[in-house]
Amino acid sequence: MKTLITGIFGIFLLAGCAAKQYYMISAPHQIDQREDIGVKVIGVETVEIPSYLSQGKVAVLKEGNRIVYLDNILWAVDMREDLTNALIFDLQKSLPQCSVFHYPWDGTKKTDTIIKVKISRFIAYKGYVYLDALVRVNQKDKVLSFKVQADTEDPVQIVEGMKKAFFRLEREVIGLLDNIKISKKQR
Repeated sequence: MKTLITGIFGIFLLAGCAAKQYYMISAPHQIDQREDIGVKVIGVETVEIPSYLSQGKVAVLKEGNRIVYLDNILWAVDMREDLTNALIFDLQKSLPQCSVFHYPWDGTKKTDTIIKVKISRFIAYKGYVYLDALVRVNQKDKVLSFKVQADTEDPVQIVEGMKKAFFRLEREVIGLLDNIKISKKQR
């Protein structure tokens, strides 16, 4: 009997451990650390996120403004770090004539542009992923809202919807920096 109970407990333990799934909004990035003389320097502050994204679990909004966490569906990395690195990496790719770094940094490096992103809502609800954010570029604010269709019962679809929404946010940030691209091309 003792062996049977130990075996059943072992099966439950293995089933619980095997069911965990880990996700990232972005793929791991190789952030460029080079510093070119004479180029515009862009500083990206750590992306601010709602507290429910800091729990390490994928959250879904349910009826009555109740947030629930999906069982065994976890973020593989800290969301602040993941989103900040994704933004820096994509800005580096889109603005090769600029140096883009995580801000603030030590030293005397002069900053031409500082970008701050504060996400107030980034969650799946009733068939969509919603992303609302305040983007500040050099003290000028812009409120952005995105709605991406996703099956909110499927964790893979939720994460894909979140990726698409964040990519749209990145495109908007890059659009706010068009004046940098134009001024560098005219040199």
